[in-house]
Amino acid sequence: MSGAVIDYWFDFGSPNCWLAHAILPGIAERTGSELRYRPMLLGGVFKATGNQSPVQAFGHLPVKMQWMNHATARFVKRYDVPYASNPHFPVNTLKLMRGAIWIREAQGEDAFARYVDAMFRHMWVEPKKMDDDGVIAAALTESGFDADAFAEGIQLPDVKSALLEATQAAVDAGVFGAPSCTVGDELFFGKDDIELMERWLA
Repeated sequence: MSGAVIDYWFDFGSPNCWLAHAILPGIAERTGSELRYRPMLLGGVFKATGNQSPVQAFGHLPVKMQWMNHATARFVKRYDVPYASNPHFPVNTLKLMRGAIWIREAQGEDAFARYVDAMFRHMWVEPKKMDDDGVIAAALTESGFDADAFAEGIQLPDVKSALLEATQAAVDAGVFGAPSCTVGDELFFGKDDIELMERWLA
């Protein structure tokens, strides 16, 4: 299905969003598709849809949690993706997701792409407590961004509103969790379903 548009709905707080991010560019290239990154606030999606995180939903089932961890390990090995569990999980990503909106609007797509790579790295490759203002500022500076401008930008009313609107757009598209991709009316949820999406596109 060459020429298809893949909308990737993501939140930095999901480890599976990082893993999907690692394979999606290759899927888009092999299928001749356009890949569009769509930031959203996963907590807002959960609230709107009545969903909850896997840890909340299945934390009382040790066998299920063990399987999920093993499935992640298999995925990481298969694709040779750098990954480290974040000891501070769950991390409140409100500021990071507002940052994604602000960076794209203020600095353009190239800066947005660098920001996405950097924030995923600080969350799931060199894991940090990315809801601490000082830690965020240090990570931004290390990654070549102006931490002071960022702190001001994410407080702009238009940026706050834009993230709310982006989150509602995800819900309107049928998204109930992350990672999710939509291609037209088709929804692919979870890193494994996103793998299968490549066959569907082909």
